[in-house]
Amino acid sequence: MTYQLNAIRPYLYITAYSSLVEKSVDELGITHVIDATNNQISKDGRLAEIRCMQVDVDDLVDVDMRAFFESTADFIQEARDQGGKCLVFCNVGMSRSATLCIMYLVIHENLTLREAYSQVEKSRRIIAPNLGFWRQMIGYEKEKNDGNSTVEMIENAQGFMVPDVYLKKT
Repeated sequence: MTYQLNAIRPYLYITAYSSLVEKSVDELGITHVIDATNNQISKDGRLAEIRCMQVDVDDLVDVDMRAFFESTADFIQEARDQGGKCLVFCNVGMSRSATLCIMYLVIHENLTLREAYSQVEKSRRIIAPNLGFWRQMIGYEKEKNDGNSTVEMIENAQGFMVPDVYLKKT
């Protein structure tokens, strides 16, 4: 699963950097790429003919990922509107890229955070945005919905706070 390009929508894909094979990208007709590796991998020549957006963030709980929610969602929507396809990747395709894909579905498809997580997780079973990103996604949904969110942080059996979607599968 880690080494696959996974389709969330016909125009939206998620993967890990290690899965970026020029042939696969070309065969899928990828026109836009969001590089969330913090290593500027998209500038290494493999993606020279593709429109790239760089998201320079580390996968750490105190990183402000929210600053990229709307700009990356708009970039994905631009690809869709132009009849193109967008590939979102980070190092493993679990946290940063998943967060950005989830938030695209929330922002441009008006899905709830719970629904968006479920859609992305069905396509790529290994997703696991870090807890800081979850807090930011929940905060975003609360701001847009009069203080309400469809996902909440709850304590798991080991006493750690986790998003309830990890324990209550929809």
